Amino acid sequence: MRMALLALPALALVGTAQAQVRAIPPRKVAPSFDCAKAKAGTIDVVICQDRELSILDRTMGLDYERAKLQTPPVEKSKLLREQREFIANRNLCMKRKADRQPCIAFAYESRIERLGEWIDRSAWLGE
Repeated sequence: MRMALLALPALALVGTAQAQVRAIPPRKVAPSFDCAKAKAGTIDVVICQDRELSILDRTMGLDYERAKLQTPPVEKSKLLREQREFIANRNLCMKRKADRQPCIAFAYESRIERLGEWIDRSAWLGE
């Protein structure tokens, strides 16, 4: 029961991200990077071709920038290390051809949740 209650905030974030996907008109969807520079066969192309992944990437990018702004200087190297770990783990999804999209989406949703913790913690420390 206790574990189920702990999972509720994560489910709420996933639901929020999915609601954001449905709320954005298709022509305005773009990830946080320039799709024209994406190289064939890379995860960037997969993200550019998928509406949900593009929105998740954009959301994560905005949250990462916000976390960087709010994180105390002594903690920034840890935030950067976590971001690099996220990218490495997300990129492993390219090996999972059968469930590549859900794997990438889960990686983004998890990272967005973690960045939310950084933002909340940084705001609390700044008070």
